[in-house]
Amino acid sequence: MKNKTCQYLLLFFSTVLLFGACSKTERAINLNVSAVPGFFAPADGKYIKLKPAANLTETFEWDQAKAEDGSLVLYEVAFDQEGGDFSNPFYTVVSDNRGVNNKLTLTHGDLSKIAALGGSAFFQRKKFRWTVLSSKGTNVKKAAASRVIDLERPGGFAVLPGAMYITGSASEGGDVLVNALKMKTVSPGVFEIFSKIKPGTYQFVDANTGTPNKYYVFDDAGINAIGVNGQTTYAGTEKIMRIVLDFNNINATYSEVKSVQLWYAQGNTFWFTLPYISNGLWRKNGWVHTLQSVPWGLEERYKYKMVINSGSGDQDLWINSNFGDPAGQDGQYPSTVAYRTINLTKNDGSQFDWGWKFDRNYLPQGTITDYWVSLRGADGVYTQDYKKQ
Repeated sequence: MKNKTCQYLLLFFSTVLLFGACSKTERAINLNVSAVPGFFAPADGKYIKLKPAANLTETFEWDQAKAEDGSLVLYEVAFDQEGGDFSNPFYTVVSDNRGVNNKLTLTHGDLSKIAALGGSAFFQRKKFRWTVLSSKGTNVKKAAASRVIDLERPGGFAVLPGAMYITGSASEGGDVLVNALKMKTVSPGVFEIFSKIKPGTYQFVDANTGTPNKYYVFDDAGINAIGVNGQTTYAGTEKIMRIVLDFNNINATYSEVKSVQLWYAQGNTFWFTLPYISNGLWRKNGWVHTLQSVPWGLEERYKYKMVINSGSGDQDLWINSNFGDPAGQDGQYPSTVAYRTINLTKNDGSQFDWGWKFDRNYLPQGTITDYWVSLRGADGVYTQDYKKQ
């Protein structure tokens, strides 16, 4: 009995020592943060006549707040009515660099949307109050100060169109409404098309049947503004154009497409220029498909490059995939739409990344092959592909 008692005591003390050894020293998390002590810009009461079509910006800037433990402070800018106290601001937005910078850059289009959320109608001038919130974790401090900003909204579109087409004698589809070419919806209220324009007139419509709403682009003091119930006259030479309509900012941008070329990674060169066919399609037929040898086999990576000119000189726009390192496609032809989909925002010109890979089983050395790039709005997504003859 005595031995058992000793064993129990030994087990008890061993357990206490074990848990004592495993315990960790805990310390309280310091969430203390100061309020923003002062503002730099914009000046109190600043009046801004908003011009979204001009792509202008306004910068909000303030002095830095301090975290007691020296760690990172995050910022938000809050907007309220002129007589509000920010107990319930109608809009807040994080600062630049995901809330890290003590600065916020807003376009005139952004400010027009904020004013609308605050109850401002088109063409109305209205004052709002803004301040800055500094935070660390769950601890949020409102700056003691606030400033007034005086915003005058331009005209605009209360309801954004859900679809857009181009039609008219200057367009590829001619002036028969049912033949109007559909534009790609890039984001709500933003539409894009790659198409040839020739001398004549054209306009944009939100449907290709019935009696659609009509829009056109006109020069407003050097800005390509969007108007209603009119048409645009084009008197220049035939050009392949990239046209973007932004109904949020009430403007349009035009870029001439000078060329589209296939880039072969291993050769670090272009194989060929693809001729433009029609309706956003570039196609090269009858090329002898020949890959270069590398230690692991035949290098299969490729992508495309477009050269565009928006009026300030030629610029490269790389036609990328959505994959930094694309998966091999041997034995996969035809590849999925997701694999073939084009990324026009990455614009990465590195030698080997953000492209596609040929199916080397489908295209043996010396195969006569057709290649194409399809930037058609009606397709939903832009794609590229190839096919042996």
